[in-house]
Amino acid sequence: MAQTPKQKTIETYQKKDIVEVFDKERSKYLFQRYKHETEANFLKKAIKGIKKEKIKVLDVACGTGRMLPDVFSTKKEIEYHGLDTSKQMLEELKKKAKKIRKLKEIKIHLSDAAKMPFKNNEFDLVYTYHLLWHIEREDQKKVIKEMIRITKPKGLIIFDVLNNNFIWENLKKFFGKKKIEGLYKISLDEAKEFIGKDKDIKIEKFADAPIKNDFLYQIFNLINKLNKVLPSSFYHMIFLRTRK
Repeated sequence: MAQTPKQKTIETYQKKDIVEVFDKERSKYLFQRYKHETEANFLKKAIKGIKKEKIKVLDVACGTGRMLPDVFSTKKEIEYHGLDTSKQMLEELKKKAKKIRKLKEIKIHLSDAAKMPFKNNEFDLVYTYHLLWHIEREDQKKVIKEMIRITKPKGLIIFDVLNNNFIWENLKKFFGKKKIEGLYKISLDEAKEFIGKDKDIKIEKFADAPIKNDFLYQIFNLINKLNKVLPSSFYHMIFLRTRK
């Protein structure tokens, strides 16, 4: 029986050679570092906005803990939980945690994000970055619903999606370009529907262009500087934050 896209993704991130270069490959170029900064700032603003000094946070599909230093830089007292399907990734997260805080403050869970081993209303903040791109629409919906379920009332949920209404998606067919296999995009309206249309939703828009020349990227990056005024169709990535 052929593997599902979700099974292929899980298998890929079990490989030791992938894990060993994971962090380095995601910080090699300016466009990657700028994207991380955007994601980190969106997350840190949410953490700082929680009116509690001690909070319980869950990083869904945490990988090697890319956001771990940013989470603990907020100076709040944080009980951090990381959840992933890759044992190799979680081992790297443990190593990183030792350099940042005492390991007892880090709790890890080997689990599928579509069926998380937590009770209702456990966390003050639940977030995930880059997970939903790799799973199909029905699984995306399941993961978001799970994130909402385990978040405390008035707690925060953060996730990102690849924008199916990105202008380039509509132009591809005229240039004979095929869609990239293994990436699943949805519209902003669909993402809002998964959350619930009655919810107050904050968004951040990001034009994710893999331009390796720093000078050229800085010129292109003016699009991101204007994200408050340009429509969402100009942006490849959409970050969403909502309160339960």
